[in-house]
Amino acid sequence: MKKFIIFIVIIVVLIGGFTIMNNSNSVVEASAPSSLKKNSNENEEIKKKDTKDAKVENTKIKVDIKGSVVSPDVYEVDSNARVIDVINIAGGVTEDADTDSINLSKKVVDEDVIIIYSREEMENNKKSYEEKIEYCKNDNNSACATKVVTFDEESNNSNETGVININTATVEDFMKLSGIGETKAKSIIEYRDSVGKFNSIEDIKNVSGIGDSIFDKIKDSITI
Repeated sequence: MKKFIIFIVIIVVLIGGFTIMNNSNSVVEASAPSSLKKNSNENEEIKKKDTKDAKVENTKIKVDIKGSVVSPDVYEVDSNARVIDVINIAGGVTEDADTDSINLSKKVVDEDVIIIYSREEMENNKKSYEEKIEYCKNDNNSACATKVVTFDEESNNSNETGVININTATVEDFMKLSGIGETKAKSIIEYRDSVGKFNSIEDIKNVSGIGDSIFDKIKDSITI
């Protein structure tokens, strides 16, 4: 009888162990597909991102290149192109080209205008200060590597007599004039930027807030 009871206990233990192992395997099998599905989704997202990034990188833009290049024209280039790439597409520079003031590594953007000057143009367009720096002309050259200045202006906006050039003066320069505060000074520059250079000193009266009384105060202190 005792042996029979021991036999029954062994059978129960074996059945219980087998049941536990089965349940454990079921959990592993059930969880595995979920993990694989998660990894699959992550891989799919990465692929989509890479595809999206590739599309962005391959966006086409149009750039206008002029001046001393073999074939000046408007070219369609990749959005990650540099100035040197556009020059090469245009057949390269001509023999008289001067690229000293051109940033060849600059990344271009849509509607850029790149102007490659000749050596003669650069000689005519030099503006020498104490630093002896050469500048591009003030013609909206997107590839200019240095500060753009207007070459018909004097070394300073005011001459030895203290007369201010209203076509080149800054806000600070205008504020030195009698009756001109910061607001009026900014208005003069905004007018000049939108309409263009003044053809005579009297044209400054076209600026809102500059009437005859103020003009009479400043007319002897301004020039064009």
